[in-house]
Amino acid sequence: MSVTENRKPGRPRDPDLEARRKAQILDTAARVFATFGFANTQVQTIANHLGVGNGTVYRYFPTKEQLFLSAVERGLKELETEMDGVLAQPHQGADLIRAAVRAYLGFFHRRPEMAELFIQERAAFPHHHRPLYFVTKNAEAECKHEAFFNHLVSAGAIRAVPRDRFFNVLGDLLYGTILTNLLTGRPSDPDAQAADVLDVVLNGVLAAKETR
Repeated sequence: MSVTENRKPGRPRDPDLEARRKAQILDTAARVFATFGFANTQVQTIANHLGVGNGTVYRYFPTKEQLFLSAVERGLKELETEMDGVLAQPHQGADLIRAAVRAYLGFFHRRPEMAELFIQERAAFPHHHRPLYFVTKNAEAECKHEAFFNHLVSAGAIRAVPRDRFFNVLGDLLYGTILTNLLTGRPSDPDAQAADVLDVVLNGVLAAKETR
C-alpha cells in the first residue's frame, strides 16, 4: 500500500491514517539509511522507495535529520517494548537472564538495520545517541533494572555484585556481539550466540579448582 491514500470528499477521516503513514515511512527510511548511510541518503531516495514525492515525506518529517532520529527512536522503543515484555514474564532465577539475552539478540537478528542505525547515530550525532536498554539513563529504566536485578539476587541466581557493573558487562557483551555480526557479515544464529554468552556469563570459564 502506498503512503499516499486518496480520500474522497465526505469520506470520514481515518484517525489511524497518520500513524500508519509515519510507520511506513520510518520502516522504509530505516532500511534505506542502513543501506546507504545517513550522509549518503537523500530524502528523495526514501520517497522513491515508497513510490511518493519527497513532499509527502517532508510533510511528516521536516528534515532528514528528524527522519533519521525518529527511525532510531522508533527502533529503540520497539526493543524496549520487547524486552519489557520478556522481563514481565514469570521466569524464575537464571531463566530470566536466559530469556532476556535470547530476546535481545533475537531482536537484532530480525532487525539488523537497527544495529546499523545505532552505529550511524553515534557517528553522525555523537552527543545525541541513546543507550541500548541495558544502560540506565532515566528513572524509569533505573526502576526496571533495579527490579530485574533484585529478583535475580533474591532468587539466589547471581552474586550481589554491584548492579551497574552487572548491567554494563552484560550490555557490552551483547552490544559487542551484534556489532561484530554486523561488521563482519558473519551468519548469526541468535539462539546459538545466546547460549555461548550465557555459558560464559553464568558458568564462567575457570575450572572449579581455579575459582576464588
